[in-house]
Amino acid sequence: MICAMLLAFVFVLETPVQAASPSCSDLYDAVKGQCASGAKKVSKKTSCTFLTSTYRKKVSSFYYATDNDQVYCVCIVKAKSSSDAKKIKSQFKQIYKGKKNDSYLSSSQKKVVKAARYGSSGKYAWYISMGTSSQNKKAERALKKKL
Repeated sequence: MICAMLLAFVFVLETPVQAASPSCSDLYDAVKGQCASGAKKVSKKTSCTFLTSTYRKKVSSFYYATDNDQVYCVCIVKAKSSSDAKKIKSQFKQIYKGKKNDSYLSSSQKKVVKAARYGSSGKYAWYISMGTSSQNKKAERALKKKL
């Protein structure tokens, strides 16, 4: 009897505990901490107009904050699957390529857009355009630490 209880106790100790995945809002808080000046310029949006409707169908949750020109912008997406996250990352890449050549942006706005970072990890994908290249890299590192 004692042997069976001891064996059950050892099994419970060796079973790894699955960590809860962070919410997109928690990930935004990590980004915001690294880009305080950019964070003051954005406001949260209720719909993710940053993505096309095809890609919005692949999203299970998101956090999207931007300014009026979509220059200062953070879009953090939790996709329905990791393959969907990679597809959303490719959409972010297309957005980045299109925005960095926009003629209506001022030279200071173009600098912010050209410094943008995008990526994916697991079911998450992100686009960060909140300031200088070093600020965006720090924000991306903070986001990755939370994942």
